[in-house]
Amino acid sequence: MGKARFEAFTDAVLAIILTILVLELHLNQNDHSVKAIITILPEFLAYAVSFIVISVMWVNHHYLFLKVKTINHQIIFTNIGLLFIASLLPVTTAWIGSDINARVPALLYAINVILYNLAFSALRNEIIKVQTSASHKMTLEIVSACINGAALILVFFWPPFVFISLLLDVLLWGIQPIRAMKHV
Repeated sequence: MGKARFEAFTDAVLAIILTILVLELHLNQNDHSVKAIITILPEFLAYAVSFIVISVMWVNHHYLFLKVKTINHQIIFTNIGLLFIASLLPVTTAWIGSDINARVPALLYAINVILYNLAFSALRNEIIKVQTSASHKMTLEIVSACINGAALILVFFWPPFVFISLLLDVLLWGIQPIRAMKHV
């Protein structure tokens, strides 16, 4: 499979995931007041954080494949696993958005993000096996794993912490491509 087709497929799946994500927001059709908007603020917060997280996922995926020349079956199937885990984000986002103070939805949401991070790490490792010139930023993954591990524990005490941990992750993973682009 060519690299362009591979990247186009990934871009399309992530675009669909972002579209599904917004379809979970529902305004009350019988109430056109500001109160109707206020009642969906937790859902909108979950949507906004997930939108930003998925956008950073896309940027980092793009950055990861900038210098890749060869796509093999292991990379394809690891990427499909990554996309599968990303496709669960609309479900976990909708569930935590329905009650941001509920522990189980926050825990599931945090697990969803951790699984994505593990899948991204596995994808990066597959690329390194094929592309000897590829760099591996293990420090970012370790710090991210620590942030997400802390979220798993802290959501038992304060479930909305999962949003704070994700925003910290976004800062961590969002800065890396910006720095790299300056050196290109």
